[in-house]
Amino acid sequence: MAEATGIARDQLKSIVERIEKLEEEKKAIGDDIREAFAEATANGFDTKALRQV
Repeated sequence: MAEATGIARDQLKSIVERIEKLEEEKKAIGDDIREAFAEATANGFDTKALRQV
């Protein structure tokens, strides 16, 4: 039984680590998107229209 508990704990730890990594990637992607919209704005493009795409 202790082995099963250890396996479940390892699986849960793995899932949590994966979620944390994905959250970091999501933040990085959000930052990249903000930079792209800032660049579009600086070049005079309509960001409202870009958001519709």
